[in-house]
Amino acid sequence: MEKLPQEKTKQNILLFWLMGAFVVYAIYVVLFGTLSTTMMDFYVINTGAQGVFTMVGSIGGIAAALFCALFGERFSKLWAIMVGALLLGVATLCIGLAPPYLLVCLCALLCGVGYTVIDVMGNASVTEHFPDRKKTLLPMIQIIFGIGTMVGPFLATSLLTPGISRSFVYPFLLVGTLSVIVVVFYSISLKKAKPFLQGGDLKGMAASAKQNPGEIFRSWKSWAILLACSLFCAFNTTIVAWYPAFFSLERGMNAEDAAMVLTLFYVGILVMRIISPLIFKKIQPQKVFVYFSMVSIVLMLAAINTQSIPLAMVFTTVGGAFQSLNIVCVIMIATELFPMRKASASSLAVFSYNIGGMIGPPLVGVAAEAMGLQLPLSILCGVFACGVAVMAVLSRKCKTELQNI
Repeated sequence: MEKLPQEKTKQNILLFWLMGAFVVYAIYVVLFGTLSTTMMDFYVINTGAQGVFTMVGSIGGIAAALFCALFGERFSKLWAIMVGALLLGVATLCIGLAPPYLLVCLCALLCGVGYTVIDVMGNASVTEHFPDRKKTLLPMIQIIFGIGTMVGPFLATSLLTPGISRSFVYPFLLVGTLSVIVVVFYSISLKKAKPFLQGGDLKGMAASAKQNPGEIFRSWKSWAILLACSLFCAFNTTIVAWYPAFFSLERGMNAEDAAMVLTLFYVGILVMRIISPLIFKKIQPQKVFVYFSMVSIVLMLAAINTQSIPLAMVFTTVGGAFQSLNIVCVIMIATELFPMRKASASSLAVFSYNIGGMIGPPLVGVAAEAMGLQLPLSILCGVFACGVAVMAVLSRKCKTELQNI
């Protein structure tokens, strides 16, 4: 009985530093966008060359997600998080030394590998070692990540020195230093907490993964999850990429006010994620995905097609809120359907995000040249609806397997 408070304390300390890994990951992903003009001045490059940094990071992320999907069960997920954070930290510190352009590209690739390992293995670890708390912890990870992406741009710009392009290194040095600090304290807390962590048949998982590394992809369920989530992510990433331009070009708003509409979208997301533990206590994740998404689709369609700017702002805020839990739902559903392949299951969300991001925004951009943004964005709401339909079918066919989620 005396050990219980001690066990809980050590677990909570470990979770604190696990959240810390997601904070540095969140701050990192906004650096290249926030520091783009400063970096272009320093390296004397154009926007296309600057965009390569993000592209190679995505390539690294896809490669890491594939590796985790095939081999993630062979390793300790909690220790893998430390390796991912260390890789992110070291590569970010190297960028902070202002190396040649090609070396920055290599570092960005390694950062993509590092933060994807944190993402996939972090979510998988929560479902594996803290199953009784996953409905609280998974949304909390998304909340922490959202706060990090909101704080990151302000933190980065505050470290810049006006007129000195080389000052772009300071935000990268800060994130790299924070990453190393997280790694040190995370490894210490993990060593102390490990005897008190729950776990499934880890040896059985490893043996199964070794014999059948691509096992999860032989099931129609994984492809249904991947399709449903990819269609949603195509919608989500397109909104992020084109929403300000839509309100600027087709609703006559200035750039600052148009950006504010996207900010409201994120405000709705953050608020819903904060209250999500209460929602998941009452409603199963598969129902949240389907029913909440239906509300979001109607509201986002209304926001895109109304001529009233105030109404569009309200619809956007609430519409963003009602689609904000979908990634969490996908992780919960996938890890429940594939309990012996939690790393593989968690990687489906990462694959989906990258697939949606590579398809949705470019296609809408091409279509907008011929017909403007309103119709393509409305069509993307229909694409989102198709994803909801796929998830509804999956939920119905797997009703028994998901009844205790």
